[in-house]
Amino acid sequence: MPLGHRTLSHGIVAFGFFNIDCDCLLLNNYFFFASDFCAWVKKWAEQGPPAQGSETIYVIDDHHDVGNLRWAMEGFAHPGFLSEVYERFPFPQEPEGFKQQPEGWQVRAEVEPLLQKYAAVEDMKVVFDQQKGLVFLGDYIFDRPGFRELLDYVWRGGMPLWRDEIRPPYVLDMIEAVRRSPHWPFQGMCREY
Repeated sequence: MPLGHRTLSHGIVAFGFFNIDCDCLLLNNYFFFASDFCAWVKKWAEQGPPAQGSETIYVIDDHHDVGNLRWAMEGFAHPGFLSEVYERFPFPQEPEGFKQQPEGWQVRAEVEPLLQKYAAVEDMKVVFDQQKGLVFLGDYIFDRPGFRELLDYVWRGGMPLWRDEIRPPYVLDMIEAVRRSPHWPFQGMCREY
């Protein structure tokens, strides 16, 4: 489930998986797939972080269009993207089934059209400011430790953790690139992985 993550620009914001059966992530009102996020991080780790760049994401500005995560998880009919996702992929009946599924990327073809129904496609500005030690992901500003928390979250599989500690190949590829990276945002970042 999404957890509160510290930003320098907006205080604590939600970041994370919101459904165990899909690999979509949210960063407050930004939505993108974990496979894309990991590919971005891998690219930044291998090629160097962009001083000024962008990545394509989905943005839902109206909170009614996002929906209510708690109500969606509990199965209440409520309008919004999250509710539609939970209609297709309901919360597990048994607590032991509450684990992030490493196969979640396989349902993107079902989840993305729902997202497109509610969200606008936008370019998220990406800036790595080495002098200040800051990472800008759209409107959200992170210091190095805050940025690392995002990577740690995806590595762990969020709050339920990856089922059987099996990570998707895209997560393993991201962490391997981060481990090898000579670039400043990633140096010394992966000792625990």
